[in-house]
Amino acid sequence: MDQIGSLNAVLAGRYEIAREIGAGGMATVYLARDVKHDRQVALKVLKPELGAVLGVERFLAEIKVTANLQHPNLLPLFDSGEAGGLLFYVMPYVEGESLRARLDREKQLPVEEAVRIAVAVASALDYAHRHGVIHRDLKPENVLLHEGQPLIADFGIALAVSNAGGARVTQTGLSLGTPQYMSPEQAAGDRVIDGRSDIYSLGAMLYEMLTGEPPHSGTTVQAIVAKVLTERPRGIRRARTSVPVHVEAAVDRALEKLPADRPATARDFAEMLQGKGPALALPAAAGTVPAKHAPATRASRLRALAPWALAVLALAGWTWQSLRSRPSAPQRARFVLTLSDSARLRSDIVGVLIAISPDGSRIAFVGGASPSRVFLRTIDDLAIKPVPGTENASGLQFSPDGKWLAFLANNRLKKLPLAGGPTATIIDGVVSYSWGANDIVVFSRPSGPGAGLWRVSAAGGTAERLTRPDLAKRETGHIWPHVLPDGAAAVFAIRFGSAETDSLATVRLKDGQVTRLGIQGTNPRFVASGMLLFGRTDGTVTAASFDPRTLRVTSALVPVLENVLVRTGSTTGGSTNIAISENGSLAYAQGRTEGQVVRVERSGRAQLLRPEMTNYGDPRFSPDGKRLVMVIRSAAGAPDLWILTVADGGITRLTNDGGNDRPAWTPDGRRIAWRTKGAKTAYDVKWAAYDGGSAPEVLVSDAWSADFAKSGRFFVVNTVRDTSSSDIDMIAQDSTHRRTLFVGTPSTEVAERVSPDGAWVAFASNQSSRYEVYVKAASGPSGVHRVSTDGGHEPVWSPDGHELFFRTGSKLVAATISTKPEFAVVRRDPLFDDVYQLGSNFANYDVAPDGRSFVMVKPANAGEPPVVVLNWLDELRERMKQVARK
Repeated sequence: MDQIGSLNAVLAGRYEIAREIGAGGMATVYLARDVKHDRQVALKVLKPELGAVLGVERFLAEIKVTANLQHPNLLPLFDSGEAGGLLFYVMPYVEGESLRARLDREKQLPVEEAVRIAVAVASALDYAHRHGVIHRDLKPENVLLHEGQPLIADFGIALAVSNAGGARVTQTGLSLGTPQYMSPEQAAGDRVIDGRSDIYSLGAMLYEMLTGEPPHSGTTVQAIVAKVLTERPRGIRRARTSVPVHVEAAVDRALEKLPADRPATARDFAEMLQGKGPALALPAAAGTVPAKHAPATRASRLRALAPWALAVLALAGWTWQSLRSRPSAPQRARFVLTLSDSARLRSDIVGVLIAISPDGSRIAFVGGASPSRVFLRTIDDLAIKPVPGTENASGLQFSPDGKWLAFLANNRLKKLPLAGGPTATIIDGVVSYSWGANDIVVFSRPSGPGAGLWRVSAAGGTAERLTRPDLAKRETGHIWPHVLPDGAAAVFAIRFGSAETDSLATVRLKDGQVTRLGIQGTNPRFVASGMLLFGRTDGTVTAASFDPRTLRVTSALVPVLENVLVRTGSTTGGSTNIAISENGSLAYAQGRTEGQVVRVERSGRAQLLRPEMTNYGDPRFSPDGKRLVMVIRSAAGAPDLWILTVADGGITRLTNDGGNDRPAWTPDGRRIAWRTKGAKTAYDVKWAAYDGGSAPEVLVSDAWSADFAKSGRFFVVNTVRDTSSSDIDMIAQDSTHRRTLFVGTPSTEVAERVSPDGAWVAFASNQSSRYEVYVKAASGPSGVHRVSTDGGHEPVWSPDGHELFFRTGSKLVAATISTKPEFAVVRRDPLFDDVYQLGSNFANYDVAPDGRSFVMVKPANAGEPPVVVLNWLDELRERMKQVARK
């Protein structure tokens, strides 16, 4: 007999179980009929291993407290008991959805709605706390929405279980509480928990309702708990500026680590959310601005501290050089570089945008309007000066002796003498690089025959190959090298298609021997204190002790920074914008990959399509323009497809298993094809009805993206070849699905797009050592025509086929096309400054069916100033020691 049959047998005459409707850490939930009262109920059966350690009498005695709670926002307890050796309790069955289901669907709630729900929940908490009952497991799953009103379920159940089972509960392996919403004291295992723990959980829930993510997340329970105990969440208004300052302040108070620093009661918290009651006086730490005068975001708080920090430096006569000469008494300060609009950091550009000289005396960063350029500031001079000859630069580094500034421009590695003199080119065809000891430069080339790591003299000359991607392991590139101080080896990242899946490795320079470290991360750096730092696309920087002699990691991984600008997209996705000097000071760019969906007119005027801030990408209009399919990445970087209705901005999920991106509509607008992880190959292209009316099916295996001819006769796909390059295949869209090579070169062809009339295919290729946009006829003998002249990528056709749009990194360009009597580019017109997020070998924008506007992703962090931390390595050492002691 199955579980339901067994329960029906022992509960006969009392309850009739219809079906299972859910399961959690403590109980399985069934929809049942209360026979006596002929009503539907939710019957929850505790897990057998949990019931075994509680005991029937003790649990039922403890749960009586819950049975006496009566509040409009509390789900009442109808019944409890034992059946067939299993403990159960019964609550009303609520027709509606949980707050979790709504968040999964909408991700973020309107501000007023989120606050209303939080105030109602706080009222219920205040009532229960005054009756001596604490929830202990408050989370979105336990808040049910009935006719728009929140009802808290399972109130006091976790407390009853804890009181009945005591320390024996932990022996079952079950956790009373959910890590993302646990208070620090609960996460630390404190047995004495009061109502302020529930206030923390409610603060975490409201944080998620407003931002779309819990205040702390991670890939493991241990990682989340570590953040709950040690890290502060980023400010809400950094993710969503429409949130009132007093609401952000109230949530900040609720999320304080110490219970004493939180609102004393849930009622106090509710009043703070409504801008009344106890003053919004955040606990003022030493050296901070009193809360009632505090700026709304962490960045603005740092701006407020910057003049103070600089004044201290000036009064003491400090320079960064003198700090290095006094290691026995290091001084620490943290501040931001306040920048004018003309020198604002260009966080929309992919690549490393900030560098600090080895002695810590100079900071360089990429900023300004188009064209962007490098700005330089010395620590003892408030003036910020542009550096001539650095237009459209990225990938900044100082030479080891601090006499040169190196940078990338159009895939050329250049160097500029800081003492004055002309810029010189070291080598072409560079994606990322590291200038190491003995003036050896290790660099990476884009995917293609040259993919891998190379080395060359900083004076220029012939390059020597060091590594090749291992195709058997599905490696697509080696990127982000960093030469170790002795110049004998380098650390780097192995790419498996995108920055989200990068993993770390080392290479010996004398023989090219590669050692894989088995650590997921990107853009690694080694610092002289013996630690390896690397980024992740969620904006965190992690550290581990590293032995440069054995090339091995020798400690656990420890998150050490958050809210760092780590860019996805393009061949340089994963760029982690931190820089560390030899004397231990840190400079980093703030930001994250989240953004907003905007409609941009040809003039550059932008209008929000969806104001919610999240990690959007790959937008594509349906043929009728009524819908957009988009990628939304979770906090862990897993991409899924969502459908946005243009008229009202509502979205619905199409996929939910992660690893789905690069969508394309079929010409009839009924289906969407997209890239997903393959069963036997790295990636396949699947397709399904846009409304979820059909199950996804594999359209073609071993393909990285697809685009369809409007005629429906064929489609084109991007395929990675065994030479580590990618080509374009054409596939007949009939019963034979004949697949033929369309564009195949030793280089990399990406971002394929079929013209509206099906006669031409546009794509980007790096055959000239940098990406340019090309067009080829879909049938008949035809050569390849170049459309861009000074770099270009992400081509998209206008709806009438008379224009081909492409991106240059600084402008969106409209190329007017003529095809009769032969293909020709009539003119190229820059439309507007392209300050929007770039794509990863796939167009990260689209043109509307009317041809007059574009949908693009506006980055959330545009213009955030760089942060400077003096003697940061001392903080890092202390952090690593604390973790080692634990």
